[in-house]
Amino acid sequence: MKSKPHTHRHQDATWISRNLCGVLFLVTSAATTLAQSEPGKVTFTDVTRAAGIDFVETIGDDVMTNIVESAGVGCGFLDYDGDGWIDIYLVNGYWRKGLSNPELDEKKVKELALASDRLYRNKGDGTFVDVTPRAGLSKPAYGMGVLPADYDGDGDTDIYVTNYGPNQLYRNNGDGTFIDVAKTAGVDDPSFSVGAVFFDYNRDGHLDLYVGNYVDYDPDYKLFYAPDGFPGPLAYNGQKDRLFRADGDGTFTDVTEKAGIVVDPVGRAMGIGTLDYDHDGHLDLFVSNDAMENFLFRNKGDGSFENQALEQGLAYGENGDATAAMGVEIADYNADGRLDLFVPDMTFCCLYRNVGKLGFDNQAARSGVAAAMGQYIGWGGVFADFNLDTHLDLYVSNGDVHHLEPHEDLLLLGNGKGGFVDGSESAGPWMREERVGRGVAGADFDNDGDIDLLVTNLNDRPALLRNDSPRNGRHWLGVTLVGRSPNRDAIGAIVKVEAGGKSWIRPRNSGGSYLSSHDPRIHFGLGDQTKVTLEVRWPDGARSRKRNVSADQRITIHQDASSKKPGN
Repeated sequence: MKSKPHTHRHQDATWISRNLCGVLFLVTSAATTLAQSEPGKVTFTDVTRAAGIDFVETIGDDVMTNIVESAGVGCGFLDYDGDGWIDIYLVNGYWRKGLSNPELDEKKVKELALASDRLYRNKGDGTFVDVTPRAGLSKPAYGMGVLPADYDGDGDTDIYVTNYGPNQLYRNNGDGTFIDVAKTAGVDDPSFSVGAVFFDYNRDGHLDLYVGNYVDYDPDYKLFYAPDGFPGPLAYNGQKDRLFRADGDGTFTDVTEKAGIVVDPVGRAMGIGTLDYDHDGHLDLFVSNDAMENFLFRNKGDGSFENQALEQGLAYGENGDATAAMGVEIADYNADGRLDLFVPDMTFCCLYRNVGKLGFDNQAARSGVAAAMGQYIGWGGVFADFNLDTHLDLYVSNGDVHHLEPHEDLLLLGNGKGGFVDGSESAGPWMREERVGRGVAGADFDNDGDIDLLVTNLNDRPALLRNDSPRNGRHWLGVTLVGRSPNRDAIGAIVKVEAGGKSWIRPRNSGGSYLSSHDPRIHFGLGDQTKVTLEVRWPDGARSRKRNVSADQRITIHQDASSKKPGN
């Protein structure tokens, strides 16, 4: 796919974009098309250096020369030491023979060949300390995504890392150190892996693993459109994704073929997400593919899946085209009780609204998302209520796909009527900076009740963005779920909050955005509500309910202590 022109952001945006068929589209900004109430202001402060994050990502090169370098890296929020403060994992590339530029300065090559991922421990005072060497995570690999989860149900958070090459599964030893058990566990997929999710597809209580694989990269293939600099995804065949079933003893079995995860043509996976879209109690899989249709694997409940993307309206973009999709973010953005999907791409992005039995319809244009995203190439997205007004907002990381050409990121504020208003210009100096963005994740790293952000940028430092938005009397609630072992993370649960005649739901998902992972704790903005009723639907269908829960606190709910089976 060719890159599209990018101009500096302007609020009074009326501009013209020409697609590959030469058709002209007139696009007006969300601010002018949506005559809606003005959402509360959001302000982000870049505190990366002040917080002690001294990491600089490398693609192993000084220029972008291939599709592997272009895919980029993600980031993860996790509490690896269980102290209640959210830590940070940053994925990295490195100089790799046969992939990176061999003509780099020898000193530079030696430096980049030793680059590795980084783990930063949250000290609880707004700063972090690099604990990578002590944790045993200094192993060079050409990294892509990070997926924290307690896969073995022992009470601490493990880390799965997808790579161009064998993946890593770092088992948490519980003493601040990790050991790579990917090979013995059977999940060291040697493919070009990108997005991944942990989920319990067969409802046996153990977390299974789905790994999305991208393309069969051939470094010797050199035919491409010269301005692009290197061949795009259509130059390569896709690689098969993998479904690994947990065996309950710390190992996994590849059940891809047996489960029916077989499509023709093979996908070029980028982002992976889970949701129970048909409300049958079984988690389904969404796969966003590059330069081809997306997949929606419906979980049939018998250990097998069937692709229903076309029937459900998720295969293509609004004009019936394959959209070069990147990540996927799943949330109930319009508060109607159904989970929707945001899929960034190289055009106007897709906002798939869940309309129940009728499937999904793309609301990108009508919501204002398409107008705002028209001049950008979107990669990762975060749905969160940044200003605590009860309406989900959307942050999108942007960057060029073929060159180290920077873009600004985008902040869209939910207006409570299914639409969004561009709030980027007033959200602080960071929003006027340009980087080559890729992954982005959300978390309340400082435990002050609002959602902060972490953005990865190619060949650049990441951005840790502290949310300093004015509260104006608005309230919040944080929910930590502890499920029955072995799924202690309660992945697959849904949390519902009711107050003031309204209700909101949040899923407890694995992964998120693009190659990244959010805060494992569930967050709600409550507006002026100070008391709520809270209900949890656990992964096995059991339910817990609490009334008169006070706002502005974190509450931990244990399934064993309070859940009831359906029908009780």
